[in-house]
Amino acid sequence: MMGAPEPDAMPAGKGSRERAVVVAVSGGPDSVYLLRKKLSGGKGTRVTVGHVNYGTRGKDSEKDHLLVDEICNSFGIGMTVLKWKDKMNRGGRARNLGRFPPGFENRARDARYRFLKDLSEKVGAEAIALAHTADDQVETILMRVFEGAGIAGLKGIPREIEGGIERPILDVWKEDIVRYLKKNRIRYRIDRSNFDTRFERNWIRHVLIPLLVKRYGKAVKKRIFTLGERFRELDDYLETEAGRWIRRNLKLSSGGKANRSGSPQPGNAGPGQESRGGFSFRRKTFSALPSALRVKILQRICFDRLGVAPNERLLKAMDKSVSTGSPSASVNAGKGWKLANLYEEALFVQGEISHGRRTSPPIMIAAPGEYDIPFGQKSGIVTFAWEAGEKIPPAQAKRLAAIGDAEVFDAAGLTLPLTVRPLRAGDRIRPFGSDAGGNARDGEKKVKEILIDRKIPRDDRWGRPVLCDAEGAILWIPGVLRSAHAPVTPETRKTALLRIRASK
Repeated sequence: MMGAPEPDAMPAGKGSRERAVVVAVSGGPDSVYLLRKKLSGGKGTRVTVGHVNYGTRGKDSEKDHLLVDEICNSFGIGMTVLKWKDKMNRGGRARNLGRFPPGFENRARDARYRFLKDLSEKVGAEAIALAHTADDQVETILMRVFEGAGIAGLKGIPREIEGGIERPILDVWKEDIVRYLKKNRIRYRIDRSNFDTRFERNWIRHVLIPLLVKRYGKAVKKRIFTLGERFRELDDYLETEAGRWIRRNLKLSSGGKANRSGSPQPGNAGPGQESRGGFSFRRKTFSALPSALRVKILQRICFDRLGVAPNERLLKAMDKSVSTGSPSASVNAGKGWKLANLYEEALFVQGEISHGRRTSPPIMIAAPGEYDIPFGQKSGIVTFAWEAGEKIPPAQAKRLAAIGDAEVFDAAGLTLPLTVRPLRAGDRIRPFGSDAGGNARDGEKKVKEILIDRKIPRDDRWGRPVLCDAEGAILWIPGVLRSAHAPVTPETRKTALLRIRASK
C-alpha cells in the first residue's frame, strides 16, 4: 500500500467556516487515526467524540473507554459515552457463554447509530464521521457478493449518506494506518472480539482475504476496491436514468403524471382512484429497457413511494412479473403493497386487489325513469324510456342496434321488469350478431371469457353491472357489448332506450 496520509495534510471539511463534527471513536487504530485527522483541522473544526461501551469484554471494554477519555482530555475536547446493555445479554450472558446472542451485531449497530445521531443533534453538528477504511470496503463488497446483492449492493459502503454521515478515511488501508500510528507512537486499543471468526466479517477478514492475497497477491484487495468504485459509477448512472424514466412514465392510477422528483402528483384523482391506490406504468415501455435499469426503476419506486426496501430477489421477481408474467400476475412488494399486472399496465397498489364478486343488490327497472346503480367502484345512472313510432327504416334500425353508451331494444321482445345486477360466476350472453338457431343457448359465450378477450382488467370485471330481463337473460353489459336479444329491425314499432352515464 502507499502509506496513510499525514492527518494534518488531509482536508478537514468543506469551506472555511467552523464545522461541527461528531467523531465515533472506539479506541481502535482506525477511529484514533480518524480523530487525529479531524483534530488536525485546526480552528475550522469543532470536534465532539462519541464512544459506546458495550460492556461485552469486561475490563477490556473499560480500558477502551479510559483510553478514549485520555485522548479527549489531552486535546481538551468533549466526549459523550453510551453504556449500552443488550436486552439479550443481561448479566453478561453472552460473554459467559463465549458467544453473542442472535442478532447482537445488528442491535449493537442500531444502538450506536441512534446514539451518534442524538449526540449530533444535541451539539449542533452537521456531520457524523465514521472510521470505515478501504479494508472495510473490500470486506463489505465480498459479503454482498455472497449475499447475492445487485449493483446497488456491490458498490459497497457509501462515502456520504443522507443524514450527515461521512467516512473520511474510506480510501485509507488499515496497514498504512497502523504503520502511521506506530511511527508516531500514538496509542490505540485492539478489540479481541474482532478476531472471532464465528462472525462473518471476521471470517472474511482473517480467513478468506489472506487466502485471496496468497493466491493472487496483495493487489487483489485493490482490485476488489476498484470494482466497488465501478459499480458505484454504474449505480449513479442508473439512478439518473431511472429518475428520468419515472418522471416521464410513472402515473397515478387515475392517470396523473409524476412530478420533477419522480413522484406522482397528488390531486385530480378520479372516482375509484383511492380504492385502487398507487401508481402505474406501461408494461411494454418498461420491458423494452435493459434489465439493470428496470431493476433500478423498481427499487426507486419502492424506496421513494412505497417506503419499502426490497432485496435483490424481490426486485428480480417483480421485474420478471412485469416483463414476462401473465396479464393478471401479481407480486407482494411488502408493507401491504402489491405490484400487479393489469394487461398492458403494471400497477403498484396498497392493500388487497379485490377480485371477488360485488354484492350490490339488484336494481329493478319496471317503468320509464332514471335509476341509480352501482358501477364498479363508481356509481351510475340508467335512463329507461319508451319510444313509439311507425316502422323503422332499415338504416336507422342498424344505427340503433348499438350506439355507444346507450342501447335500443325492440320493446315487444322485452319482458319487464328489467334488472341491473352485479356480474355473477357462470353468466352467459348471446352476443349481438350471433344466430340462436334451434337452441336457446346456441351462440352463447361465457361473460368471463368475453371480458378476458376484451382485456378488461380482472379487478374491473366484477364491478361491471349487467342488464337482464324478467327471465334472467342478459341483455347488455354496459361498456362491453349487448346481446342478440330483442334487436331493432325494420318491423319494430316501439323501442326501449337504455342509457347509462357515470354519476357526477
